[in-house]
Parts: sequence; C-alpha cells; structure tokens
Amino acid sequence: MEKNSFDAIAYFWSMALHNKLAVANGFKPVTISGPDNLEGIFEEYRDADRFVAISDTNTGNLSSPDGAYGFQKNRAYTIFLLSAYEYGDMQSRQKELELCRELFRQFVSKIIRDKYLYDEKQMYFDTHSIPNQEIGRYYLSGVTGLHFTLYVQEPVDLIYDDEQWT
Repeated sequence: MEKNSFDAIAYFWSMALHNKLAVANGFKPVTISGPDNLEGIFEEYRDADRFVAISDTNTGNLSSPDGAYGFQKNRAYTIFLLSAYEYGDMQSRQKELELCRELFRQFVSKIIRDKYLYDEKQMYFDTHSIPNQEIGRYYLSGVTGLHFTLYVQEPVDLIYDDEQWT
C-alpha cells in the first residue's frame, strides 16, 4: 500500500461512528466483500439491525492523460446503508428507507466538504456524480436501504526500477 493511499474502510467507518444520525439510530459499521458477500452484516445481525457496510474490494484502473507520464489510480468504492424493517410492513419499510436516504445525504455532504482536505494530499473525490441505487424489496428479506459509489483518484508511482528485475 502506498504511503498516501486512501483508506476507504477507515474513512467510512469513522463517518458511521461520528455522524449523529447514524449513532442515534444504531447504524453499525461493518466490512463486506461486495454486494454478493455480506458476511460482515451476517456476523453482526443478531446484535444490530442497521448497517454502514463498506466493501473491502474495489474496482479501478490506471490512467494517464498522455499514456506515458503522470499516472493515477482511479478506484470505485461501494458503501451500503441498510436498515431492517418489520417484514411485510410497507410503512415500516418506507420509514427505514427514508432514514437511509437522509443518512446518504449527510454522508455526501461530508464527502463534498472533505474532498478539499484530500485534494491537498493529491487524492481527488469525484463529486460530479455519486451513483446510488436503492435496494429492492427482495434483495435481503426485511432489510431496505441503498448503496452508493465514491470514485477516488490518486497519483501512483510507476517509475521503472531496474533493480526489481533479473
């Protein structure tokens, strides 16, 4: 890991622990391996019913404006905001979905503020578009919420070192 690499798990874990709405409503930060591997949620489901689930895998690419110099890592991080509701009660589902929507709004407002702090470290949060999608009723029975993606760009050192080769 590079010394100035963005740590998405620590960043969103901290957001979950310091956001008043998340704390007041018992949102528990957990790590998952992606939308198909929700092990962090299942490990904590007996003790919690609301989650900020941060995927520990990301997609990305390396890019350069001219293909030779100034490469950057472009990575996409996925975060789930999930809340249990009384199964079959659509009013309960709607209430919990509204809670997740508001938490998402508050998280995005912090991301926008924080982007300037990370700019100083040459890490760029792409806030032009933060894709998000609400989960369907049948994704996890009795759980609603949404997931969103944050795109981050950071410089990467790709200087060739002859000492690394035989």
